[in-house]
Amino acid sequence: MFTKYFQEQTKFLQESLKLRLEKKGITPPTEKDLKLFKEFYDFIKDHIPVGFSLAMGKVRNRTHVLNKNCDLIVYRKWCKNFLKLTGGYILTDQIYSFLSIENELTTESLLKHVELTQSIKTMYAMDYDLPEERFIPLYSILFAYKSRVPLLSHKLSMVHASEEKGIPITQEVDMLCVLDQGIIIKDWEQGTFKIIETNEDTLMWFYILFIEFLDRDNELKLDLRSYIKEQKQYVEK
Repeated sequence: MFTKYFQEQTKFLQESLKLRLEKKGITPPTEKDLKLFKEFYDFIKDHIPVGFSLAMGKVRNRTHVLNKNCDLIVYRKWCKNFLKLTGGYILTDQIYSFLSIENELTTESLLKHVELTQSIKTMYAMDYDLPEERFIPLYSILFAYKSRVPLLSHKLSMVHASEEKGIPITQEVDMLCVLDQGIIIKDWEQGTFKIIETNEDTLMWFYILFIEFLDRDNELKLDLRSYIKEQKQYVEK
């Protein structure tokens, strides 16, 4: 049921980004221009369940402010003036997922997201005084339109970063997605990452997993996998 729809959405996202990049032209390197990803923001906005909100930017917990901005945050606000009450910050205990968005995924941008992930999950753990091995219900996602670096290399980069920095599994990235290539997902059973080469179905599986991440409270009662009637075997590494 979903396959064709998400393949069409993939082409739309890719073509829209290409047009925006062409319109922007060659410019000196500056901070990431999130306006380039307007169609992706719209895609998320139009496909998340009622009750969730989107934001870009600032995060804090009860005592600390994150000194980096997030490209996209999915959270719940308890009132209309939530951001006014919090001074424009998204509180970590209201975050369900946070994303970094890249046109082309590089090792440098991947490692930045690894660092961001550890920072935000650590802030959540501080609020609740969680031990290092305790699951942290904030889902970290890195979404990219393309990558010249193979998925296997990205997986190894995340593994090496965790080893070198001593990052516990509970503070690691939960999912990495590269359109038309595949997904790297955290494998809790093995304690590492698994590559799934989903190819043209990548956006569909990104969305299914994303919705499952948002359903941490088991309130949505959605089983999107049951609507996929065409069973495919994807290469896993």
